[in-house]
Amino acid sequence: MKLNVVAPLAFTVSLVVLAGCSSAADEGSQSASSGKPSVPVSVKVDDSVASQVPDDFAKGVNVAVYSDWAPEEYVEGNQFKGWSVEMAELMSQKMGVGFSYDPSGFDAIIPGLENNRYDIAVASLGVTDERLKSLDFVPLQKEGTAFAWKKGNSSAAVDALDEVCGRSVAVLTGAWEYDYLTSHNKEVCGDKPMDIQQFKDQPSAELAVSSGRVELVAAGSGKLGYAAKQSGALEVGDFIVDPVYNGIGVPKGSELGPVLRDALQSLIDDGTYAKIRANWAASEVGNLDRAVLITEEHPKG
Repeated sequence: MKLNVVAPLAFTVSLVVLAGCSSAADEGSQSASSGKPSVPVSVKVDDSVASQVPDDFAKGVNVAVYSDWAPEEYVEGNQFKGWSVEMAELMSQKMGVGFSYDPSGFDAIIPGLENNRYDIAVASLGVTDERLKSLDFVPLQKEGTAFAWKKGNSSAAVDALDEVCGRSVAVLTGAWEYDYLTSHNKEVCGDKPMDIQQFKDQPSAELAVSSGRVELVAAGSGKLGYAAKQSGALEVGDFIVDPVYNGIGVPKGSELGPVLRDALQSLIDDGTYAKIRANWAASEVGNLDRAVLITEEHPKG
């Protein structure tokens, strides 16, 4: 199981982050108890982006953050960390609007968007047909699903999807991997199906594999690579399934969607996006050169 990760919090931390009001040095001096994401750089308001912010959000944006998905987004103590969180904070600065961050378990995030508890979600949400019925997306990267197995167990290595047939595989409850593997199980495996087991949180899925209770764990390639490096208990293969967009989710039809897209494009254009990703050793293969807004009507952005 990877280090440096905490379980979803039993309490809620919700602190308003005022965009663009402090320097990078000030950011670094914030205490862990502040709940404020610490970003290595600060950016100026982009007037063309800020002018698009709907009046309803001028006073702030409520953000759900999945609390246990390093290195993209996670909570350590009371501090929000990860490159996706840093990206969201910099997008808020481009917009000139404060973001208020709330830690959440993964399975509560989409319902929270649907019932308007949250305005946006920073949760590495993969784009699926089912999710597009109620959400729009502003992807932060393009990433595929990878498989990992217990370190030293080379016989468990996976080089093709059909090699998972007849084997147990751990996935996070509600994650894209569960939908994808379930929908392809019969087609790929026939009468020798994968035994797909859901776990409430990602560390539990990884622990099931490192302890030998489950053979494989499936998750985003960046996520599994980070987990393997941190824990030393897993090995990750080079085989990647169906790279897809993932990133920020917003309620379907939200006026924030186009604004977030343009804020991200501004970060791409000025080089900040690539810098943040590089700081976290995120794979350049997944980098975007164009921000998109994905909707049910425009699933390719």
